[in-house]
Amino acid sequence: MKNQEWSPAELKTKIEAYCAAAEHCEMEARMRLRQWKCDSQNEDEIIDYLIAEKFISDERYAKAFVHDKLLYQGWGRVKIAYMLRGKKIAFDIIQSAIQTIDEEEYSRILNRLVSQRLPQNQQSSIDKSTLDSIYRFLLQRGFTLEEIKSAIHNP
Repeated sequence: MKNQEWSPAELKTKIEAYCAAAEHCEMEARMRLRQWKCDSQNEDEIIDYLIAEKFISDERYAKAFVHDKLLYQGWGRVKIAYMLRGKKIAFDIIQSAIQTIDEEEYSRILNRLVSQRLPQNQQSSIDKSTLDSIYRFLLQRGFTLEEIKSAIHNP
């Protein structure tokens, strides 16, 4: 049934169920409609309907994304913002969602990641290769150099 054609009403029902099952942004809904071979005119109409009926909201999606990626993946602000830009979320929405991060929680997660990477009881005498490894790991996770330095030198 890979080449099945869906009527606009069937597409609308399918995409409603898709959006009701989990939080999705506009881009993800558009991609799913294209997978289902929806033409561009019907796609725009369905997306407008989904937004009007609050099945999708980029603002709500961005806030949930920030929350989940910070808490469950341990990502920093830089990586979270980068990934949201990749989902074509507007800059102001990204900034607003990033501002919802609790600073204490953010610091706690960063400090936990640092302590997991540091050898036991060797925080005062870390060799350069271990330090470089920790910096690379945390930079890839989306933390800034300043945040990392602060967490390593002021645990």
